[in-house]
Amino acid sequence: MAKKSCGKRPCSICRKWFQPDVRQKGRQKTCGRSKCQTELHRRNCHDYNKRNKEESANNYLEKKLEQVKPKTVKENNKKPPPDSIHPEISQSPLLQPSPFVLPVEIIIKEYGVRNMVIIHYLVRKIITQLQSQNRGAP
Repeated sequence: MAKKSCGKRPCSICRKWFQPDVRQKGRQKTCGRSKCQTELHRRNCHDYNKRNKEESANNYLEKKLEQVKPKTVKENNKKPPPDSIHPEISQSPLLQPSPFVLPVEIIIKEYGVRNMVIIHYLVRKIITQLQSQNRGAP
């Protein structure tokens, strides 16, 4: 005869006692409330991103670049012109506030919005790396 599921157990988030689903066979961690499930998912994502920093950084940059659609010119296979200056780009969520100052308008005018996003990302990575090295120095 099949063994019954284990008895009640506390939710790993809210610590309230609950009866786990028999089909989960001891894997159920939360009581099933949407707030607890959301919090468990957030914690698991945080842990995963911590373990896979490079992949997380690549995903972050990819999402930012997807928000900026490149302009394409299809007549005679010409290259698209660089994006015109968009003052709202520097205040947009694409470019989060940072402790350094970049000539955003000039970079956008010369290289385009997509390249600005990449440059901004790389500068943030370099600054973060330098700050972490300075904290560890005696």
